[in-house]
Amino acid sequence: MTENNQDVKETKAAQVNKNLATLYPNLDDRLEEYMRGLCHVNPKKGPTECDIAIVEYFGVLSLTDVRAPRRKLWYIYYSRSDEIDNTVDQIHRKYGQKNMYELFRKPIYSGADFRARVKTNFANLKWYVKGNILEAPPQSTYTDEKVIRVITDLYNAERRIYYDYLKGRNDYLCRWKSSFAT
Repeated sequence: MTENNQDVKETKAAQVNKNLATLYPNLDDRLEEYMRGLCHVNPKKGPTECDIAIVEYFGVLSLTDVRAPRRKLWYIYYSRSDEIDNTVDQIHRKYGQKNMYELFRKPIYSGADFRARVKTNFANLKWYVKGNILEAPPQSTYTDEKVIRVITDLYNAERRIYYDYLKGRNDYLCRWKSSFAT
């Protein structure tokens, strides 16, 4: 019975994806055209190519110090998507693969800026911040879940800044266009 329900769910998901594809043909092209108009960028002749390797990722690894297991440590990093495996491998070689695991990895607009934002946030909480290592004070109640919640809030706040900027530009352009219509 559960296999039948799973098949029904998969077919419904496939139907929804098919319906979305028919409802919005060339959605990527339409979205690109809209964003180019919004940001005052001239339309590009022919198809545009997106380089996925340019996307930066920000991540957090939970680190366990073998000599002092009570220390609460986290390692923050950022890298481009094509270099992320090499970066994580270097970190694992430096600190030991058994001693760490990944908690958070998200695409970000600027990894260096977000890393600085995370470091200043935790420094303001009176944490020990040196290089890419975050260390909670000895008597703190922070766990992996709380750290991820704080970093996720910072991530969502940064995304909100970008959204507000684009929304503000869109509102401005709508008002500007309507002033010519009258």
